[in-house]
Amino acid sequence: MVHLHASQSVEIAIFPAPVPIHQYLSDTERLVYALADPSQIKVLGRHQFQFSMRPIKFLMLTLEPIADVQIYPNECDEIIIYSDSCRLRHQAALNRRFSFKLRGILAARSDNSGVSGNAELDIIIDLPTAFRFTPKSLLESTGNAILNGILMAIKQRLQRRLIHEYRGWTSGVLTSFK
Repeated sequence: MVHLHASQSVEIAIFPAPVPIHQYLSDTERLVYALADPSQIKVLGRHQFQFSMRPIKFLMLTLEPIADVQIYPNECDEIIIYSDSCRLRHQAALNRRFSFKLRGILAARSDNSGVSGNAELDIIIDLPTAFRFTPKSLLESTGNAILNGILMAIKQRLQRRLIHEYRGWTSGVLTSFK
Protein backbone atom coordinates (compact mmCIF):
# COMPACT_ATOMS: atom_id res chain seq x y z
CA MET A 1 0.00 0.00 0.00
CA VAL A 2 1.16 3.47 -0.86
CA HIS A 3 -0.28 6.49 0.96
CA LEU A 4 -0.13 9.79 -0.93
CA HIS A 5 -0.94 13.17 0.57
CA ALA A 6 -0.86 16.81 -0.49
CA SER A 7 -2.26 20.05 0.91
CA GLN A 8 -2.46 23.64 -0.25
CA SER A 9 -3.63 26.90 1.30
CA VAL A 10 -4.86 29.94 -0.57
CA GLU A 11 -5.28 33.63 0.24
CA ILE A 12 -6.97 35.89 -2.33
CA ALA A 13 -7.35 39.63 -1.82
CA ILE A 14 -10.60 41.07 -3.17
CA PHE A 15 -11.33 44.73 -3.79
CA PRO A 16 -14.42 45.68 -1.79
CA ALA A 17 -17.64 45.48 -3.78
CA PRO A 18 -21.23 46.39 -2.93
CA VAL A 19 -22.20 42.69 -2.83
CA PRO A 20 -20.25 40.70 -0.22
CA ILE A 21 -17.98 37.93 -1.51
CA HIS A 22 -19.65 35.33 0.76
CA GLN A 23 -22.85 35.72 -1.31
CA TYR A 24 -20.89 34.88 -4.46
CA LEU A 25 -19.20 31.90 -2.79
CA SER A 26 -22.56 30.43 -1.74
CA ASP A 27 -23.57 30.17 -5.42
CA THR A 28 -21.74 26.88 -5.86
CA GLU A 29 -22.82 26.38 -9.47
CA ARG A 30 -20.99 29.59 -10.32
CA LEU A 31 -18.05 29.00 -7.98
CA VAL A 32 -17.27 25.58 -9.43
CA TYR A 33 -16.18 27.20 -12.71
CA ALA A 34 -13.54 29.21 -10.87
CA LEU A 35 -12.13 25.90 -9.60
CA ALA A 36 -11.95 23.98 -12.88
CA ASP A 37 -12.36 24.38 -16.61
CA PRO A 38 -16.03 24.11 -17.67
CA SER A 39 -15.15 21.30 -20.10
CA GLN A 40 -14.05 19.20 -17.10
CA ILE A 41 -17.25 19.69 -15.08
CA LYS A 42 -20.59 17.96 -15.19
CA VAL A 43 -23.38 19.13 -12.87
CA LEU A 44 -24.87 16.08 -11.13
CA GLY A 45 -27.32 17.90 -8.89
CA ARG A 46 -27.60 20.68 -6.37
CA HIS A 47 -24.10 21.10 -4.89
CA GLN A 48 -22.87 17.94 -6.67
CA PHE A 49 -20.42 17.95 -9.55
CA GLN A 50 -18.31 15.52 -11.49
CA PHE A 51 -14.74 16.60 -12.27
CA SER A 52 -12.98 14.80 -15.13
CA MET A 53 -9.29 15.50 -14.87
CA ARG A 54 -6.78 15.56 -17.67
CA PRO A 55 -4.60 12.45 -17.97
CA ILE A 56 -1.82 12.15 -15.39
CA LYS A 57 1.39 10.22 -15.97
CA PHE A 58 2.50 8.20 -12.96
CA LEU A 59 5.59 6.14 -13.73
CA MET A 60 4.39 3.75 -16.48
CA LEU A 61 0.67 4.44 -15.97
CA THR A 62 -1.63 7.02 -17.51
CA LEU A 63 -4.41 7.85 -15.07
CA GLU A 64 -7.60 9.78 -15.82
CA PRO A 65 -9.36 10.51 -12.51
CA ILE A 66 -13.08 11.26 -12.41
CA ALA A 67 -14.22 12.56 -9.01
CA ASP A 68 -17.72 13.22 -7.75
CA VAL A 69 -17.40 16.33 -5.60
CA GLN A 70 -19.82 18.04 -3.22
CA ILE A 71 -19.46 21.81 -2.90
CA TYR A 72 -21.85 23.41 -0.44
CA PRO A 73 -22.10 26.25 2.09
CA ASN A 74 -22.21 25.39 5.78
CA GLU A 75 -23.92 27.30 8.60
CA CYS A 76 -20.81 29.51 9.07
CA ASP A 77 -20.88 30.79 5.45
CA GLU A 78 -17.85 28.65 4.63
CA ILE A 79 -17.79 26.61 1.45
CA ILE A 80 -17.06 22.95 1.98
CA ILE A 81 -15.46 20.96 -0.83
CA TYR A 82 -15.58 17.22 -0.23
CA SER A 83 -15.20 13.98 -2.10
CA ASP A 84 -14.53 10.39 -1.25
CA SER A 85 -15.65 9.15 -4.64
CA CYS A 86 -13.10 8.92 -7.42
CA ARG A 87 -12.50 6.38 -10.13
CA LEU A 88 -9.79 6.02 -12.73
CA ARG A 89 -11.04 5.80 -16.31
CA HIS A 90 -9.83 2.62 -18.09
CA GLN A 91 -8.26 1.23 -14.86
CA ALA A 92 -10.84 -1.20 -13.48
CA ALA A 93 -8.18 -3.25 -11.64
CA LEU A 94 -6.71 -0.18 -9.91
CA ASN A 95 -10.16 1.14 -8.98
CA ARG A 96 -10.68 -1.90 -6.75
CA ARG A 97 -7.44 -1.06 -4.87
CA PHE A 98 -7.81 2.70 -4.68
CA SER A 99 -9.10 5.01 -1.92
CA PHE A 100 -9.52 8.76 -2.38
CA LYS A 101 -10.45 11.65 -0.10
CA LEU A 102 -10.57 15.38 -0.86
CA ARG A 103 -11.38 17.88 1.88
CA GLY A 104 -11.39 21.63 1.43
CA ILE A 105 -12.80 24.80 2.84
CA LEU A 106 -13.11 28.28 1.36
CA ALA A 107 -14.29 31.27 3.39
CA ALA A 108 -14.70 35.00 2.95
CA ARG A 109 -12.86 37.19 5.39
CA SER A 110 -15.22 38.96 7.77
CA ASP A 111 -14.19 42.39 6.44
CA ASN A 112 -15.01 41.32 2.84
CA SER A 113 -11.38 41.96 1.80
CA GLY A 114 -10.75 38.50 0.44
CA VAL A 115 -11.03 34.76 0.60
CA SER A 116 -8.91 32.16 2.34
CA GLY A 117 -8.99 28.41 2.28
CA ASN A 118 -7.19 25.13 2.22
CA ALA A 119 -7.48 21.71 0.64
CA GLU A 120 -6.12 18.26 1.45
CA LEU A 121 -5.97 15.31 -0.88
CA ASP A 122 -5.28 11.75 0.31
CA ILE A 123 -4.96 8.64 -1.80
CA ILE A 124 -4.21 5.12 -0.68
CA ILE A 125 -3.43 2.70 -3.47
CA ASP A 126 -2.32 -0.88 -3.70
CA LEU A 127 -0.21 -0.78 -6.86
CA PRO A 128 0.12 -3.69 -9.30
CA THR A 129 2.83 -6.28 -8.73
CA ALA A 130 5.12 -4.67 -11.32
CA PHE A 131 5.57 -1.70 -8.96
CA ARG A 132 6.41 -3.75 -5.87
CA PHE A 133 10.13 -3.65 -6.76
CA THR A 134 10.09 0.16 -6.97
CA PRO A 135 11.18 1.72 -3.66
CA LYS A 136 8.14 2.86 -1.68
CA SER A 137 9.82 6.21 -0.97
CA LEU A 138 10.13 6.85 -4.74
CA LEU A 139 6.48 5.93 -5.32
CA GLU A 140 5.37 8.20 -2.46
CA SER A 141 7.54 11.17 -3.41
CA THR A 142 6.47 10.94 -7.07
CA GLY A 143 2.80 10.51 -6.14
CA ASN A 144 2.89 13.33 -3.58
CA ALA A 145 4.47 15.63 -6.18
CA ILE A 146 1.69 14.81 -8.64
CA LEU A 147 -1.03 15.43 -6.03
CA ASN A 148 0.62 18.68 -5.01
CA GLY A 149 0.70 19.69 -8.69
CA ILE A 150 -3.03 18.98 -9.01
CA LEU A 151 -3.87 21.10 -5.96
CA MET A 152 -1.47 23.83 -7.13
CA ALA A 153 -3.17 23.96 -10.56
CA ILE A 154 -6.59 24.29 -8.88
CA LYS A 155 -5.22 26.99 -6.56
CA GLN A 156 -3.71 28.98 -9.45
CA ARG A 157 -6.91 28.75 -11.47
CA LEU A 158 -8.92 29.86 -8.43
CA GLN A 159 -6.58 32.82 -7.87
CA ARG A 160 -6.94 33.88 -11.53
CA ARG A 161 -10.63 33.23 -12.04
CA LEU A 162 -12.27 34.07 -8.71
CA ILE A 163 -11.70 37.82 -8.89
CA HIS A 164 -12.76 37.94 -12.54
CA GLU A 165 -15.87 35.80 -11.95
CA TYR A 166 -16.80 37.74 -8.79
CA ARG A 167 -16.55 41.12 -10.54
CA GLY A 168 -18.73 39.86 -13.40
CA TRP A 169 -21.24 38.42 -10.95
CA THR A 170 -21.47 41.64 -8.88
CA SER A 171 -22.01 43.66 -12.08
CA GLY A 172 -24.89 41.36 -13.02
CA VAL A 173 -26.41 41.47 -9.54
CA LEU A 174 -26.22 45.26 -9.39
CA THR A 175 -27.72 45.77 -12.87
CA SER A 176 -30.60 43.40 -12.03
CA PHE A 177 -31.57 45.75 -9.15
CA LYS A 178 -31.70 48.83 -11.40
